[in-house]
Amino acid sequence: MPTIGYRRCMSGPAPAPGKRISLFVLAMMNAAVVVGLEGLPEVGAFGLPLIIYYGFFTLCFFLPVGLVAAELGVGWPRDGGVYRWIREALGERWAFLGIWCQWLQILVWYPTVLAVCAVSLSYVIAPSLHDVGWFKVFTSLSIFWVATLLNFRGLRVSGWLTTILLYVGTLFPVGLAIALASWWLLDGRDSAIPLQWADVVPRIDSIGQVVGIAAIFSFLSGLEVNAVHFRHVDNPQRSIPMSLLISGILVLAMSILGALSVAILVPIAEIDLAAGTLQVFQAVFTPLGVAWLVPVLAIFALAGMIGHIMVWVIGPTESLRVAAEDGLIPPAFQRTTEGGAPRNVMILQAVIVSVFCLLMFFVDLNRVFYFLTIASAQIYLVMYLLMFLSVIVLRIRQPDVPRAFRIPGGLVGLLIVAGGGALTAVAGIVIMFWPPETQAMKMSGAVFTPALFGVFVTILVVPLVLYRFRNPAWRDRPGLPGVLETRTSWRRGD
Repeated sequence: MPTIGYRRCMSGPAPAPGKRISLFVLAMMNAAVVVGLEGLPEVGAFGLPLIIYYGFFTLCFFLPVGLVAAELGVGWPRDGGVYRWIREALGERWAFLGIWCQWLQILVWYPTVLAVCAVSLSYVIAPSLHDVGWFKVFTSLSIFWVATLLNFRGLRVSGWLTTILLYVGTLFPVGLAIALASWWLLDGRDSAIPLQWADVVPRIDSIGQVVGIAAIFSFLSGLEVNAVHFRHVDNPQRSIPMSLLISGILVLAMSILGALSVAILVPIAEIDLAAGTLQVFQAVFTPLGVAWLVPVLAIFALAGMIGHIMVWVIGPTESLRVAAEDGLIPPAFQRTTEGGAPRNVMILQAVIVSVFCLLMFFVDLNRVFYFLTIASAQIYLVMYLLMFLSVIVLRIRQPDVPRAFRIPGGLVGLLIVAGGGALTAVAGIVIMFWPPETQAMKMSGAVFTPALFGVFVTILVVPLVLYRFRNPAWRDRPGLPGVLETRTSWRRGD
């Protein structure tokens, strides 16, 4: 986000036009998009009630996002993804706002996942480097710039590498953490949290606690990235909802059990939001005398985080390049590399992320980690709100556009799914202005609310101002590489 949380995402090379994707493969791709290491410590701090929380967010948000992205993806499959969908329904102004929010939330998310990378590398080299500012900054900058330069070659080079890194570096460590926690309990060892059925029921005494829970939005986001692949399945009207059901079960199982593995093995007060999953391995392997395995697994975790970064480095930046072709931002951002990557947008992104990473010298990592998670979730929900509205508008205004998949139930079913998702997004945006009350972060409303409100308003105003001063002469400037000239070997997935 991705997560996104990561929340966080995976979109390997798109299949050739004649190649089909099986229902199982699509379900696994959807699961890999959502499940990530960086969110497990934060969610694990909720304890057993996270089972209820995840169930609610899956029903009201995760599945609606998948169903809406499926209908839009097969109906309007051209490059630009979310930007194209919103533009078709609501116009260029709101499309630009939507993709701007998607891009900005990724900028906010990068420092959090780069912090996980730095911590993972410190476990490999020397755990004492965990809290050393220069090491975190140097590692973060190095990884991000290398990921950017690799993506200059386009997805033909980075796609399969990204896919391998995500499976090996995310799904394997999460599965292992779950297995270790299960063995720990079956061996009769003590859990760091109570494991009684009565403790599954949430006890919510304040709005601040709800805000902390709302961070789960970030860890169930990103399914729209796979929308381009939905048109490559046989019998999409059946396969797409089935794949979403299967992936929903996988996401729930891995996210819930992965987060609980952290909570079971690491006392909540000691959970490090950037290193929680590695703390699980350390808590088990050190008493067993095989602590040397922790650096090995840290390498796997590092690989998974790099895979997430590589996907998102070239994701929303390409949508911004498409917006540049429409003349919404200066024509310099239409430029691509020989591999078809949006060069100048990616360079601008790398510079901004570099500035964010330098803040690690001056601020408490856990505090920033949690604040950025909430801020990125709130920003992302604006884009989702526009996406939910777009699918409703397009079903009404353009009912005859061929769609291999439609949300079942006609207009009523669409309003239940997309309308319910939109209401959930609005509720999430509003509720997040309250200061959270969690073990990881306790901030007074006098500090938290103005800071978050300032960030939120600034992010929304900037694209509207840019749109106001757009220049029609910027559209499709001659002399710049064209889409067909530069992208004969790859396609984006979002």
